[in-house]
Amino acid sequence: MTATAGAAAARPLEVAQSPGARLPPIEEHARALGFEGLLNYRLWCHRSGFGSGLRKDRDERAREREAARLRPRAPHQTERRREIIERLVTPRLDVEGARRLGAPVAAAGIDLDAGTLRALRDLLLQYDCYADVLHRRLISRSGRHPRLGWGLVMLASRHSEWLRPPGTWEPEPRHCPWNHGPLFRSLARHLLARYEVPRFMDSAWFEVDPEVGRRQQDWWITVAQGGSIRRADTPIRLTKRMAHLFLQAPHNGALMTNLRWAQVIGMGGDERLARAILRTRLGRRFDDDQFWSSVVLFLVNNAMMDPSWAGPVVDYVHNMKYAPRRTVREGGGVEEGPPPQPGFTMKGRSATKLLRQVEAWHGDLNRQSYVQFQTWQPSGIRPFELEDETEELGRVRWTVQELVSSWELAAEGTALNHCVVSYSDQCADGETSIWSICARRDGAEDRENVLTVAVDLHQRAVTQARGKYNALPNRRPNSARLRRAAQAGYLDLLSRSDHVLRVWIDRERLRRTS
Repeated sequence: MTATAGAAAARPLEVAQSPGARLPPIEEHARALGFEGLLNYRLWCHRSGFGSGLRKDRDERAREREAARLRPRAPHQTERRREIIERLVTPRLDVEGARRLGAPVAAAGIDLDAGTLRALRDLLLQYDCYADVLHRRLISRSGRHPRLGWGLVMLASRHSEWLRPPGTWEPEPRHCPWNHGPLFRSLARHLLARYEVPRFMDSAWFEVDPEVGRRQQDWWITVAQGGSIRRADTPIRLTKRMAHLFLQAPHNGALMTNLRWAQVIGMGGDERLARAILRTRLGRRFDDDQFWSSVVLFLVNNAMMDPSWAGPVVDYVHNMKYAPRRTVREGGGVEEGPPPQPGFTMKGRSATKLLRQVEAWHGDLNRQSYVQFQTWQPSGIRPFELEDETEELGRVRWTVQELVSSWELAAEGTALNHCVVSYSDQCADGETSIWSICARRDGAEDRENVLTVAVDLHQRAVTQARGKYNALPNRRPNSARLRRAAQAGYLDLLSRSDHVLRVWIDRERLRRTS
């Protein structure tokens, strides 16, 4: 950090002039006309046909006093306009009021106490001196922020912590009336700040979840009043170095992602690794951060690892520790079980071995990574059940059931190690129907996925029928993985599944082209 930047970060904001201080003559004149600051006064002069300069002779001042006596203090704030603004400020924020103020719909129904109502009215009226607070664009959107009106509600809710009244707020003349971002930043710092606050933290005032917003606003106020962000209830535990880096984080970053950025850089990572980690779920999710901090430290400590591995590693770790197993239930739907390794830890992990595990896992799942998960209606073809008995397998109960969601396709593809999930869009468009043939042997508790079948719905024809690793029924195993499956008795089931498929095709009057 440069000396200039450091000075800016620790520079106290100028406190409003005490009431007893002697004002310069032009400021005394503006105050006598009823204006709190020179910018209000100059705007009034411009709109009233007077010169907006600050050098006024005795005659000009006399004409201005007469005009101010006959006209309201701010000509654009008519009584009608004031009534409209005050109607927005009601004790209960109903759906319409929430919409006008840009509040999230979930916030409709909250009660505003009398102090907050008075504070909100004062904010709206004072802000209206510099920008049209009733303008559609002001209420609906403010730059990158979702709702400026909601930001004013949040500022009003913290009125007990205000350091200065809104009536003494005077934005810099360079702040354009239609550029609401700088105006809001100026107002928030006038009300609550003794020290500069990083610009990216202003998103706390526009957080759509009021509870989350309240917590983030506490962080904003802590920094604004000279406290350390380490004292705040942040989801990431920050060291002194991380807290220092947080205040220097990129202005174009979001508040939460900049917390993660400060953590990565503070642990010794570089910008490239930080960007890679922010593109993963760790840039969006902050639950169980004691564990995920150990993952970040692992990535930082293995500096020779290509940062592009950060995404695959995080995906793999999340799947092992947190993601439930999904299997297709008999009769349809997905059944969830515990994660594969709920006790997964980074302690003692070898980077080389972990990357081999990650690569093997992604090799099975990379075909699913760009699928939009969705559901669709059944095709109208009937499911099928068959009790069968052979010398090799004994008694087996076979089921043929349709898969009607991308989750079911993904579970089927994981069970049989093939890419049936790639049919998701075709199924959703009504072009293809995917069926799973499963077997439950006599005395077994679980069903086994044996064969996946694709049906062209326009031609009512079976176009594909594949088993594990894309194996075809009644074919010799041509890979080591299939030979291992043969030792487990799977190939006997695969061979018999072809008979089940033919019976089902005949019953449903389908054709077979596979």
